[in-house]
Amino acid sequence: MKNKRNVTIVDIANMANVTNITVSRAFNKPEQVKPETREKILSIAKQLNYVPNAFARNLKNNQSKIIGVVTNSTFNPVYSIILKKLSLMADKKGYTVMIFETNGSEEVESRAINTLFSHKASAILLSVVLDKEGYTPEYLELADTYQIPIVLFDRDIPGSNLPGVFLNNIEIGVRSGKFLAKQNHSSFLIIGGPNESEITQDRISGLLGGLRIENEHISIINSDYSYDEAYPTIYKAIQALPNMPDCIVGINGMISMAILKSLQELGKKEVFVFSIDDMPYADVYGTKIPCISNHPLDWAEAVGKLIFDTINGTVSTRRVYIDSTLKEYD
Repeated sequence: MKNKRNVTIVDIANMANVTNITVSRAFNKPEQVKPETREKILSIAKQLNYVPNAFARNLKNNQSKIIGVVTNSTFNPVYSIILKKLSLMADKKGYTVMIFETNGSEEVESRAINTLFSHKASAILLSVVLDKEGYTPEYLELADTYQIPIVLFDRDIPGSNLPGVFLNNIEIGVRSGKFLAKQNHSSFLIIGGPNESEITQDRISGLLGGLRIENEHISIINSDYSYDEAYPTIYKAIQALPNMPDCIVGINGMISMAILKSLQELGKKEVFVFSIDDMPYADVYGTKIPCISNHPLDWAEAVGKLIFDTINGTVSTRRVYIDSTLKEYD
């Protein structure tokens, strides 16, 4: 249907034989409208090519029903589970999830956050580009100005004390080290993410404390948290080793996947691999990798709950830490 003027909720209300308020609720608070009525309204809106004016709603309500997600990569299986869970929860509550990938760029991260500020997002879920001491992006002050809450996950901003869902990375490292110390390996290669990353530093510190062996039997290299960036670095590092270690430890799931791929390509499948993070695709390489499981579904549930508790002002615990479990295979 071709219209000479912009369609309004009044037009839809007249055709659906409902009030303007009912139409407004169908778009803004769908849980408050009977399913059959909501379907009728949405069908008429589609027929009339009606698009809700998000910015007009923002001016009236001082926020949109948008939840922004800003993360380095959605390829990470754990992040994918979190995003799926959050999207399902948001949909039930009438919210829309808007996702931005930063690909490790501070500039892209800042632009994404500012875009969400301009949309008056209800909240922003953020896994920062850099989790290192001294990283204080300018958008943190703007978040206070716009009164838009930022909730962190996985990667912290040291000193910010923002609400978030995290892992106890030192404890995870210690548990990993103690397990590996019992396996009678004599030499280790630990592959971490960026050297300045607090996650890498904490996990390696814990590993060394748990292993309690002489440092000359342990080698450490740094790569990247993302698979695509980590793989070439890891491949070249393993290829250049004069002697293969008994055990290679991946500091996160993507690094561990890159380790498996490199060993496969180099014909070194006999090396023992341990992963900090679940390895859901390890069976592709015909093996099961012992790992620290960080319970992605529990993590996703905690993230979703904290986001909506923050939006609703009902937060009881601002900083949540997910329990981890050692997963062994025969």
